Amino acid sequence: MKKRLFALLTASVLTLGLLAGCGNNNNTNDNNSNSGDDNNAGGGDIYVLVPNADHGWTGAVLNYANEYAASADGNYNVVVQAATDAKNQQEQIDDLLGAATPPAGIVVLPYDNTMESSMANVAATDIPFVMFDRIIDNPVVQEKVTANVKGDNEGIGAATAQRFIADGLQPGEKVYVMIGDTSSVPEMRNKGFQEELLANGWTQEQVDAIEYSAATGWSRSTGKQMFIDWINSKTNDELKEYHWIFTHDDEIAMGILEALTGSEIEESKKAVFYESVTAIGASSGLNEIYTVFKGEHANAAYPDIVANFDLFSVTYDPAMIQTAIGDMVTHLDGGDVSKDHTIPVSVVDATNVNEFQGF
Repeated sequence: MKKRLFALLTASVLTLGLLAGCGNNNNTNDNNSNSGDDNNAGGGDIYVLVPNADHGWTGAVLNYANEYAASADGNYNVVVQAATDAKNQQEQIDDLLGAATPPAGIVVLPYDNTMESSMANVAATDIPFVMFDRIIDNPVVQEKVTANVKGDNEGIGAATAQRFIADGLQPGEKVYVMIGDTSSVPEMRNKGFQEELLANGWTQEQVDAIEYSAATGWSRSTGKQMFIDWINSKTNDELKEYHWIFTHDDEIAMGILEALTGSEIEESKKAVFYESVTAIGASSGLNEIYTVFKGEHANAAYPDIVANFDLFSVTYDPAMIQTAIGDMVTHLDGGDVSKDHTIPVSVVDATNVNEFQGF
C-alpha cells in the first residue's frame, strides 16, 4: 500500500453561511467546500484556492482539500474555493485581500503563471501564504512566501530521462515531449529531463533539438488530437526515428492509447510506430493508467498496444495538498516549516503498480 504521510492537522468546520460572508465566490456549490461548524472557530479562516477539477490530478487535489476541510477539528476554519480559470482565481484573491476581516492564511495552487501579479499583491500584505505545486518564481513573492509545497517536478523529468536511458536512449536520438501547460510545472519537468540528459553525454545542441508539443492543457482529448496530428504529419521514414515520448501527464498518455485504438491514424503508421517506439513516460498517478499496467482496463486492445513499448508513470501524491494546509496551520500555531517543502517521486509500472494507490 502506498504510504501517505499527510497528517490531518488542526482545522474546524465552517458552515456554508459563514462561507457566503467571507468574500465573493464565483463558483457553483460543486466547486466549493468548507467545513461546517463555526462553533469551533478560534484562529480565523484559512482559504485554500485551487483550480477547478480540469483533469485527474487537480480533481484529486480538490477532493483531498475538501476531505481536510470536512474532517479536521481545531482552531481554524478551512475554506476551499475552486477557480474556473485564472481570472476567477484572481477575483477570489482580490475578494480576500479586500475583505473587512482578512484570512488568517492562504494556501494557493496558482492557476498558471498569469497569477504572478495576484501573488505579488498577497505578498504585499501581512497575510501568510503557502504556494502549492505551481510555484510563482518572483523575488517579491518568494521573499514573503511561508512555504513552497511541491512535488519534485524536476525529479519527474530526471526520473523519466533515467528510465529512457536504462531502456537504451542514446545521445541525440529523437524525443517528442507533450507538455502540460505554460506554468512552472512543465518548465521544471523539462529542466529535470534536460539536465539528466546533459549529465549523461548529451550536448546542449542535442538537447535543444528535442521536439515539444504545444500545451495540451493537461487534457486527454487535446493530447489525443495533438498526437493524431503529430503522427499523421510524419512520413513513415521520419516516424522510424522516434523511439521516446515523454508526456507530462497520465491523461495525455491515455489520450495516446485512445488515438492508437481509433481510426484517425493510418494502420501503416501505427505499425511503424509500434516497431519504432521504445518507451512512453507519463506522470500523475491516474488509477486508469494503473489498470492498464495491471492488464485490467476495460479496453481489451490496450494489452496488445502496450506490449510494444515500456509504459510507466512517475508520480507524486495529490494528497500532499493536505501537507500544504498542515504547513500553514503549523506556521499559524508558531511552529517552524520548511520554505522549500519538496515531495519525492516514485516510478510506477507493471512490476510495482500494486504497491500504489491511484486516484
